[in-house]
Formats: sequence, C-alpha cells, structure tokens
Amino acid sequence: MSVITPTSGSPMNSPVWVVEVALPRPIDQFFTYEIQEDQAELALPGCWVKVPFGRMSAVGVIVRAPKKIDDVKSLGFTQVLKKVIKVGEVSDQIPSLVFKLCQWASDYYQSPLGELLSMAAPLSALSSGVNVRTQLPQPEISNSRSGLVLNDEQRSVLSAITAEPEKAFLIDGVTGSGKTEIYIERAKKVLAQEKGVIILVPEIALTPQLESRVREGLGVPIAVLHSALSDGQRRDYWLKLKSGELRVVVGARSALFAPMKSCGLIVVDEEHDASYKQEERARYQARDLAFVRAKKEKAQILFGSATPSLETLERVREEKIGYLKLEKRIINRSMPKVELVNLTDEPLIAGIQAPFSERTIEKIKLTLQKGEKVLIYLNRRGFASYLVCLDCGEVSECPRCSLSLTYHKRKKKLVCHTCDFHSEIPDHCKGCKGVDLHPIGAGTESLEDELPALIPEMKALRLDRDQVTSQTRLKKILSDFSSDQYNTLMGTQMVVKGHDFSEVTLVVVVLADGLFRWPDFRSNERAYQTLTQVAGRAGRGEKPGEVWIQTFDIDHPVLSVILGRISREDFYKSEQELRSLLHYPPYGRLLRLRLTHDTESVVKKEADQIVQMITIDPEKTDIEILGPSTPMIERVRGEHRMDILIKSSQIQWIHRAVKVAKKMTSNFKSTLLVDVDPYGVS
Repeated sequence: MSVITPTSGSPMNSPVWVVEVALPRPIDQFFTYEIQEDQAELALPGCWVKVPFGRMSAVGVIVRAPKKIDDVKSLGFTQVLKKVIKVGEVSDQIPSLVFKLCQWASDYYQSPLGELLSMAAPLSALSSGVNVRTQLPQPEISNSRSGLVLNDEQRSVLSAITAEPEKAFLIDGVTGSGKTEIYIERAKKVLAQEKGVIILVPEIALTPQLESRVREGLGVPIAVLHSALSDGQRRDYWLKLKSGELRVVVGARSALFAPMKSCGLIVVDEEHDASYKQEERARYQARDLAFVRAKKEKAQILFGSATPSLETLERVREEKIGYLKLEKRIINRSMPKVELVNLTDEPLIAGIQAPFSERTIEKIKLTLQKGEKVLIYLNRRGFASYLVCLDCGEVSECPRCSLSLTYHKRKKKLVCHTCDFHSEIPDHCKGCKGVDLHPIGAGTESLEDELPALIPEMKALRLDRDQVTSQTRLKKILSDFSSDQYNTLMGTQMVVKGHDFSEVTLVVVVLADGLFRWPDFRSNERAYQTLTQVAGRAGRGEKPGEVWIQTFDIDHPVLSVILGRISREDFYKSEQELRSLLHYPPYGRLLRLRLTHDTESVVKKEADQIVQMITIDPEKTDIEILGPSTPMIERVRGEHRMDILIKSSQIQWIHRAVKVAKKMTSNFKSTLLVDVDPYGVS
C-alpha cells in the first residue's frame, strides 16, 4: 500500500516521475515521492534515497522502479508530492537476491519491509557520505591449524557434505568434536570455486574466537558483522563484500543479509540457540531464514549443534536436510564426568549470596591448586536479585516495569534489566521507613566479590553484559582468561557458548533450578541445551574434565538425561510427543499478538475485541486461540501488555489472523506487535 505525502511541489497536471519508498519505520505502507527525471535513471529497486519525512528527513529504500505519474492511475491521488532529496549510487544498491530475501521475510513474518532492509544494509552510513576505511586484520597462518589432520569421523562427515554440494545437512556433534574444522575445510573448497561463505554464530561473544580460527584456517581476510560495529565499519565491510573484495563473513544474525557475490556455503553454528530469533523490530528467525536464502541461492547450508533443536530434527525426519553425527571428541578426548550436588542435603557455605555446598568450594580449591582452570555459570547479572526490607517485606521495584530492581553493589545502583531504569541504593524503606534492607538472591557480581575471599587461590574474571561494554572489552576478557594471569571465569549465558579453553577442567553450575522454572513449552529443551553446552566447556584439552551441577531438584528429567539415566533420544521423544499433542512447534504454527498501552483497561478491552473479531471471522479455519492473557512481565517501560497466542497447522491461517488484527488496530489506541514463530511465549 502506498501513502501519498502532500506538500508544495510540482503540480499534478505536469509530467511527473514518482517512486515508492520503504522507510525503516514500524509501518507496513510504502511512501510515494516525486523524483526528477535525471534522478529516476539511478533510482533502481534496492537503491537508497534520502527523503523528507514529517519535519525531518529519512533514508529509505526504493521498492519499485520509478514510473510516470500518468502511468499510475490506480493510485488516484490529486495532491502534490514531496520531492526526493538525494538518490544513492548504483554501487550502493542492495543486491537483488538480498532484496528478495527481505521481501520474503516481510511477507512471512508480517514485518515492515523497510525495517528488514535497514537491517540488511547500513543505510545511514551509506547515505552520510563519510568515507571510513576499516583496517582489515591480515590473514595469519597457524602451523598447528594448517597441520591439523582430521580424524576418521570428521573425514567421513566432510566427504558426505562435499559429495552433495547443494544439500543441507545437520552436523550433530558432541561438544569438542571438531565441527569448526569441518566448516573450515568445506569453506576452502567453496572459496576455490570463487563462491562466498557466510558463517553465523548466535552471540557476538563467540565472534572473536571463531573469527580468529576461520582467518587462520582459510588464510584470507574476512568481514565480521555484528551489532557492536560502528556505522562506518559496517558500511566498509558491506561494500567490500558487495564488490567481491571480501568473500567470507563471520557474524551474528544480521550477517545473514551479507551482500555476498555468489554465496556457496552458509553455516549456522549452534543452530539451537535462542539468540537467532530477533526479538525487536522485524522479528525474524535467522536460522530459518538462512535455510530460505540457501535454497534461493542454491548454496549449501550446514547446521551444527551438540544439542539440535526439535525444529531442525523435524526437518531431518521430513528428509528436508541430511543428518550426520560426530560422537567423539577430537584426539579421542573423553567427555566430562558429571557430578550432581544436592543442595537440599549437603552443608552450605554461610554468609554468601549464592548457594554453594562446602564440597563444591573444596572441589574448586583443589582444581585451582593443581594449576587448572574453573568456569562458573550463574545466569543472573548483578550482586543480588533484589533488595527487600526485613521489617515490612517491601521490595524495590522498577516504576516502569512489573519487575524488581536488581542490586548492583559496585555501581551502587538498583537497575532494571528490562528498561535500564536505575536509581541510587536507598538508605531506608519507602514503605515503613525502616533501615534494615537486605539483598536476596545471587548474581555474577556477588560471585566475583565473595568467592575469592573463600578461595585464596582464585584469580577471577567476570563475563556478562555489565562487563562487556564493547567488542574490545570482550576480546580483552577472553584473552586475559587464556593467559596465566587468571584461573577462573564466572558469568552468565555468555560463558556457555562455543568457547574453547583447553585448561578448563572444572565447570560449576551454581543453581540449575532457574533453568527448570521458566513458564514456556520449550523450557525443558532449553535447559537441556544450556546444561549440555556449559558442560562442554570442561576437558577440552589434554586433561579430563568434570562438571558439578548444584540443584535442589535432583529428580528433574533434564538432569536425568544429562547424567545418562535416560537417553537423549528418549528425552527428545517425550518432548516431541508432548508438543505434537498440544500442536506446538514444530508440529504446528504459532503466532503471538501483543498489545501494549499505558492504560491497563484500554489494552485489556482492545485485546478482547481482537479475539472476538478473529473468532467470528468468516474465513477463520484451523486455528486455536489462547488468551488474551497477561505475560509473565505484565508492564514494561510504563506500557501494560496483553498477549494473544494463536496456533494453526497452516501458515496462511496465521497470516489471516494477523491481517484481521492489523485492520482492527489501525483505529485502536494500543500498539500491536506481531511475532510469527515466537521463540518464547512467556
């Protein structure tokens, strides 16, 4: 749909060229502008344009070739149009395949095309005219890497994927089995054919290490794309990829849109990871969209994981992708031994925030005394979960969100990890004016503060979102831990994913229970994936590893599969049967419609109206409506929220429900957020 924006300009009775533009705004319409005839020659679909928008200017992307206004009678407008300010160079044009991929994603995920295109190209940097040239690291050839001989399992997998160069494969390999070496060897063959390579990782925390290994293994400069880059750096990499000067890109979600010339290989490493789902603006799933790009470009796609997602295993069952397995660690290193610590029965260390058994602390001491390293996982930042008044029970809460504020001792702040609201630590309770305020729960900051006092041998580093303020800071933390200066790394989810520290022989999970209590149909699967991945950080060198998991719930089924009491196959089967029974993905399509408004009564009333309208829709078929209901976090940034979940076996009925909801909310006070294939429903 086009929107005509009137202003002073050329009269409608004179020959005028017009162009339709998608702007990076959360709106579905395109905007029509007048364009000069000499500019129209450059105005190709995928080219950026600078246009007036409201009282300011904006940079958007042309979606269709310019037309004479007389040739567009169907628009039926009589106003004057705002004029295009500037048209980008043809060299800046988004490649046709990437443009079409964004169009496909816009249709499937029901997201504005302009927002997807702004993720696919650095529009602001391209239009700024600033010429920033990134100093690319020179390729380094490591003798140890270049001389690596693949084991029998790796050679077998490599032969299989090389024999069918356009077929998709899942490489189901235990942690430390050498999946990265297979990616590199396959990439060498693709580069030799003058084709490009895209390697996706779920988090920027993984990028520095993988970047180094890929650069060493391939001996070529590579582009590294992630959200921490400056606009100038992103622009420079983007242009080098588009020109073919660079043919390898490593990065997080948005690297999927790299303007690669003739892509021959896409790798989705740790394909199970929730971070592949974009949760803001255009809510696409990079893992699934990578599969679409590979099919459109006839490129090979490899999915790698030690804990494959049920969605990818279903694609294997449907024979859409092949299945290859790596059951052993490289150089025949053993898998780590798992020890379960029952926090209900064992004596606990007194006077610290986190629950630690005396036996766990002794194990950490012994490991460090032997000159080995320890990794400690706790998925909560800050010093304590919240601050409570012991006199009246009042908890310090965020004034904008229905959440308690996390206590950060070193910053001397109470912080909301959802909206980033922060305040000074109070000296008295707002409710009863009492002064006995006490931190409850534990976070990574409390580990860093308290454990070295208990364990003199400990030289600790912390890795979490509070510490990683830039890519440079991230690289320094990882580099410091690899040196002899530090022997303990403690952190949140960031320590779980993909790191290869050969001297780590002990991994401690402080409290597994938090993983089991998430109100979501994927909670068991995610808990299993997290515990398996964090356990995989132990024993990757010559010395064997151990994993100590502390919990109050020793009989949880996820722990049973981690300990080998039940097989992974049986665990997956039980999860599959439950999801199939309830028609949850991958055995059904899921849609979340979320309404937000600063008045609770408004959002509830309008959510009810949407449900009613979808229910009575004469074209409604094959859908189940759940809700409206209040999500786990009811209020965020001052906005009340209501969710409507819709299940269906067919995507067309999901799209029909979105169409009905969007039509209704065009006259609503609430804001509608559409999430097709949501990863979490809580």
